[in-house]
Amino acid sequence: MQKLHIQPERLRPLITGYIERWEAQSWSASDIAWGQLQAERLTEPQRSAVRFVTLIEDHIPGYLKDLLGHFPIDASVPFEQLLHNREAFRFFVRWAHEEDRHAEMFSRYQLEAGIQDESSLHAELAREGRKTWQFPQALPVQIFTYTVIQEKATQLYYQMLGRVVEEPVLKALLNRIQKDEAKHFAFYADLLETYIEDLGPDSLPAIQETLRAFKMPLAEQLDNYWRWSLEIADAAGGYDHTSAFEELVRVVHRAGQASGRSQALASWVTAVRAS
Repeated sequence: MQKLHIQPERLRPLITGYIERWEAQSWSASDIAWGQLQAERLTEPQRSAVRFVTLIEDHIPGYLKDLLGHFPIDASVPFEQLLHNREAFRFFVRWAHEEDRHAEMFSRYQLEAGIQDESSLHAELAREGRKTWQFPQALPVQIFTYTVIQEKATQLYYQMLGRVVEEPVLKALLNRIQKDEAKHFAFYADLLETYIEDLGPDSLPAIQETLRAFKMPLAEQLDNYWRWSLEIADAAGGYDHTSAFEELVRVVHRAGQASGRSQALASWVTAVRAS
């Protein structure tokens, strides 16, 4: 795959469209009715799930650091790539702000609901947050493949957990956050489609590699991740993050049709479903 980036002119309208659609619809802690919180309606698995997702969302500084490292905005890259990366930066900083808000809201919820006291909470966040996480693959099309899966998987989890939670403030909070994750997924899906349309079938091996190696963020860094992730999946009614893979298949298939290369991509879609 000789060409690694799409033209800046292709990326710019995607970024601008995202900003215009969503910046006016931002929300904050003042939009949450904290005084209606009924902590006694939380189950122990739900309390554990809030702790887990707080740790995941709070890792945004390390996540963003690695992400920006793949899209440098300096003299180390050719000028056209620099123009591309400058456009990507406009989205990344807004995305990071929104994800940081999720961490802030879940942290406040823990304190308001008495899940942890402030000292214990911040010690836990600092202890886990200093662990290094990196994207498993480095090509832009692989990074955007990863984020498509991750954002959809996260959105589905919050949606499923919100359906079974009876505590009204957490239900409302999960609803707002899952909508954020849905719009992040939609943007990354549009971006990945554009990449596939430009790069063509040559991009498929890189996408396949990302899918085959996919693990959710912090799967190898967070203490007791696998045991804990099974517990919180049960808390959300049997959540399975691999259900997000089907969304990736749809993104790739749409891109194949748009680019006139659907036959080559259709065989790949079949192989993914079979696996």
